[in-house]
Amino acid sequence: MARIRILRKRLFLLLTAILFTSVSLQAAEEDILPPQLPKEQRERLQKFLVDHSQPERFFPKNAKVVDSKSPVPIPDEKPVSAKSIKQYTVQIVQHRPTPDQPRVNKVDVLYYRPNPEKGKAGITVKYTVDLETGNQVGETEVLLKAHTPISREETEEAVALAKEKSPELKALYANRDPKSIRWEYLQMMVTKKLDQVQVGDRVVRIVFTAAPAQGESEAPPPLRVLVDLTRQLVIKDDR
Repeated sequence: MARIRILRKRLFLLLTAILFTSVSLQAAEEDILPPQLPKEQRERLQKFLVDHSQPERFFPKNAKVVDSKSPVPIPDEKPVSAKSIKQYTVQIVQHRPTPDQPRVNKVDVLYYRPNPEKGKAGITVKYTVDLETGNQVGETEVLLKAHTPISREETEEAVALAKEKSPELKALYANRDPKSIRWEYLQMMVTKKLDQVQVGDRVVRIVFTAAPAQGESEAPPPLRVLVDLTRQLVIKDDR
């Protein structure tokens, strides 16, 4: 009886973990699911996203690098915990309908994976999914140079990093209602070295604007920062 109770408890914990993952993914990725997909296709696509939510390694096994002129060998990875490998769903692109196939039944799912080693470039991983089966078709592709869209989670990380490392931003938030401060961002494409920022780094430019605090007659000037997620840097942008 004791063994049965232990097995039931383990099964309950496993089902709870699966449900939590599914709900979290649905909340985070609902915005980028193509809205015009039929219910059955959406459900199959969501299941694929859940099944691929936690990669076991940074560089996928048997993947093909598609944006390099010369062959790129799969790198030997240092052993790391799978939990230390982050992955963000950044884009889902529907294939175009054709005269002989008017019903769209495939999508490309693009993930961005930051490199587990700080300061090294991440990769974009691309899967093609058959919406009629929910399975992957074709090879897993890796892009080393793609300017992949920034994800919502990365944007939130960039804002948190700016708040942590920018003295000017800390001063802006001091003695001020956080709700009175707004921010907007622009993903930057780094094509040449800029101070400590390297070509290919994942960089976000964030502009913070605040309403006048109590006792102030005017709002403070906008505060602009560059956040380098690859190198975990925050640089004041005086442009």
